[in-house]
Amino acid sequence: MMMLELSKRDKKFIAAGTVFLVLFSLVWFVYLPAVDKRAMLEKKVISKAADIERMQVLEMTRLQYAKSFDLEKEALEKRGSKFTLFSFLDALSSKSLVKKNVAYMKPFSQDMENSDYRLSRVTVKLQQVYLKGLVDFLVRIETSPHGVSVMSLSLTKSGDKGQFLDAVIETQILALKAEKENEDRS
Repeated sequence: MMMLELSKRDKKFIAAGTVFLVLFSLVWFVYLPAVDKRAMLEKKVISKAADIERMQVLEMTRLQYAKSFDLEKEALEKRGSKFTLFSFLDALSSKSLVKKNVAYMKPFSQDMENSDYRLSRVTVKLQQVYLKGLVDFLVRIETSPHGVSVMSLSLTKSGDKGQFLDAVIETQILALKAEKENEDRS
């Protein structure tokens, strides 16, 4: 057997090539995949953080709806089966001293699909009312324990000098369908 003798220059060249191959292999097979994996994990962390934020917002929204529903349910229980939005608003108009300004009150109710509830609405038109009387009427509606909400309000100036207001107020409550049947029987 004959051994090949390598010159010093060849040995250095082979050593440098070996070092290069080892370094290249480390970079190519260890470092670059680790960097890619880290970037992918950072993207996942950012995505999951955004998902958590969305979940927290949704949870807050759900809690607000649940609280609102509980308040509506509580108001529903307080009202009792004899309560009607029309008569309630009629009584409030007398208390607020805007009864003489009521041009009309139009009731409307709509059953909610796949639910035991219905929406009961009354549109009230007030003509030539003072701002103070209108505000008092609106405050009494919104602060009542019966869960009545003002859904829309339209105002226009009226009178010779514009000292009065004409107002169209749409109010609404949530009621049980069974209550409607009781009202229809009466």
